[in-house]
Amino acid sequence: MMRQTMMIGAALAAGTIAVLAAPRAPAAPVTEMSCADLKAAHFADVTIAAAEDVAPGKLWSDAPPAGPFQRRAPKAGFCRVQGVIDKEIGFELWLPPRAAWNGKLLGAGVGGDAGMFNYQDLPRGVDRGYATATTDTGHKANAENWMLGDPARLTNFEWRANHLLAVKGKEILAAYYAAPAKLAYFVGCSGGGRQGLKEIQKFPADYDGVLVGAGGPKTPEMTTRRMWEILLRDKNAGLMSPADWGLIQQSGIAACDKLDGVADGVAEDPRRCTLNFAALACKGEKNAQCLTKQQIDFARQFYEPMHDEDGRKIDDGLLPGVLVDSGRSRLAPNTFQAVRKQSDWNGEGFSVRADLAAIDRVMPDLRADNPDINAFAKRGGKLIQYSGWMDPAVAAKMMIAYHEAIGRAAGGKAKADAFTRLYMLPGMLHCGGGAGADQIGGAGRDAPLIDAQHDLLTALEQWVEEGRAPGPMIASKLESGAVVRTRLICPYPQSARYKGGDTNSAASFECTKAGGKI
Repeated sequence: MMRQTMMIGAALAAGTIAVLAAPRAPAAPVTEMSCADLKAAHFADVTIAAAEDVAPGKLWSDAPPAGPFQRRAPKAGFCRVQGVIDKEIGFELWLPPRAAWNGKLLGAGVGGDAGMFNYQDLPRGVDRGYATATTDTGHKANAENWMLGDPARLTNFEWRANHLLAVKGKEILAAYYAAPAKLAYFVGCSGGGRQGLKEIQKFPADYDGVLVGAGGPKTPEMTTRRMWEILLRDKNAGLMSPADWGLIQQSGIAACDKLDGVADGVAEDPRRCTLNFAALACKGEKNAQCLTKQQIDFARQFYEPMHDEDGRKIDDGLLPGVLVDSGRSRLAPNTFQAVRKQSDWNGEGFSVRADLAAIDRVMPDLRADNPDINAFAKRGGKLIQYSGWMDPAVAAKMMIAYHEAIGRAAGGKAKADAFTRLYMLPGMLHCGGGAGADQIGGAGRDAPLIDAQHDLLTALEQWVEEGRAPGPMIASKLESGAVVRTRLICPYPQSARYKGGDTNSAASFECTKAGGKI
C-alpha cells in the first residue's frame, strides 16, 4: 500500500496523471473583438485615438484630406483605426469585415515629404480584402520647417515610420481577426516607392511583395539636382517660356517616336535617340518654332548630366522628350534648410559637392540605392518596379541603373529574374499621366481590368502566392473613364515593337530584344 501511495505521489508531482475528482471546465466561448474594442485594447507604443465602423460606400470624412490624395468611398464597409505610434507617427489602419478579409496586410506609402495619409490605396486595399495601413511618417504636411525640429523626425521620415507601421499594423490586425496576417504587401510611388525600397533593404521580413513606382533610389542626388535647377531658373527668370520648354520636349519625342516601328506620339526607349538642339536654332528673329542661342545654351544644361564643382558626374541628365519641370519643389528647399539648419535659407552659397555630401551626412538613410536585397529574395520576397520614360523628377536612367545593380548584386540577371522585374512605361510622366498608357495597377489605383496581365498588384500577388512570374504587361490609357489605348509593356530590358494593326492596341506590338523578337 505504501509503495502504491508513493507511486501516485510521484506521478502527481511529475504531472503525469490527472485528478479524477475534478471535472474538466467547459471551454470559454470565443468573443470576437468589435471595432470599438480596439479603442481600449493595449498595444505597446501605440495610442489608438479612434476606432469606428464605416458603412459600405460611405465617405469616412466630411473634410477633404490634405495633399494630393483625394477621398474615395470603399465599396465595402470597414473598421477605421486612427492612432499614433511612438510619440508622433500618425497612422490609419482600415480593416475589412472578417468574412471579407483576405488574410493579408497592404502597406501604402506616401510621396513628397509625406505628412499625409494615402487615401487612394486605403479604399483600394479594403475593396480587395486587405487590411490596409498608411502613415504620415511622423509629421503633418502643413507643419512649417518640420525637418528642423526633433532629429528623430528625420529618421522617422527616412525609414522608421514605415517599419513600425508594418510591425504594429500586424499586431493590431492579429488582435482584431484573432489570426496573424498570412502575407504582407507594400505599394507606393515616388517618395512612397522610396519607402518600399527602404523596407526591402533594411527590413526584409516586413513584406513578402513590394510594388515600387518611380522609387528614386538616389534621392539625395535628385534633391540636389532639383535645387540646382530652381536656382538656375531663378538666375535666368523670363528667359524660357512654357512654350519654349514644350518645343524642346516635342522635338525630342519626334526624334525618338519612330524607333519602335510606328509614329504614334510615344517614344518606346528614348535612350536610343539624340536631342538635336541645333535644329531648333532660330535662323532669324525669335518665333514660336525656334530658340535663340542663349536659350539653347541655357536649356542644354538641364538635359546634360549634372556635375559638381570638381567635375564629378552626379547623374545622367534628362532623356529626349522629357519636359523640364519648371515647378518649385517644396522638398528640395526644405531638405537643404534641414541639413544647413537654416529655416530661412534661400539658396545662398549652394554647392553641389558640399550640399550633396551634407544630405548624406545628416540624412544617411534618405538614399535607397543599396542593391543588395538578397535577404529579401531568400525569404521568397518579390519586387516589381515601374516608372515612366518621360518622368521629369525620377530619371528613367536612374531606375534602370538601380535595377541592373540589383542584378549584379544577385550574381547575374538570371538569378535576379527569380525575384525582381522592372517595367518602363513609354510616354508616362511621374507616377502617371502623359501621352502614353499609364494605368497599370501601380500605386493609387487598380487597372481598368484587374488581372495579372493588366494590374501590377495582381501580378505581384500571383508571383508571391503561386510562383508564376510576370511577363509582358498591358497598360491602359483612360479618357473620361473609358479605355482609349492599350500598350504592351515589356519587362526590362525587352522593349515593344510595332508589328502591324491598330496603333492604339497592345495586340499590335511584340516584345523584342537585341537581335530580334522574343
